[in-house]
Amino acid sequence: MLPNVANGSARRCVAVARSTGEQCKKLAVGSCRTCRSHGGHKRVLRGDQHWNYQGAGHTLPERQERHEMAVFFHETENLMAKLGMLAPRSTRTRGRKPKV
Repeated sequence: MLPNVANGSARRCVAVARSTGEQCKKLAVGSCRTCRSHGGHKRVLRGDQHWNYQGAGHTLPERQERHEMAVFFHETENLMAKLGMLAPRSTRTRGRKPKV
């Protein structure tokens, strides 16, 4: 059941048929003015409301902190390799190396 039907605030779709001139008889979706057939499901969510929001962790200070940690681990790994602390057949960290 749609949330707007459950709480009693259901509205009717405002779309009008070109052929008959009559208003659609379906219920509007959520906070939209139209039903799913007339584009109510296409409402674009913004910011952290969107299902694919990736803004968290992508601010400049967070990116700089991640970069500094990557540089630290890369340098530590190089030092361990020079001192012979890594196993002879161990694999080093994969991927692009951070710029120092």
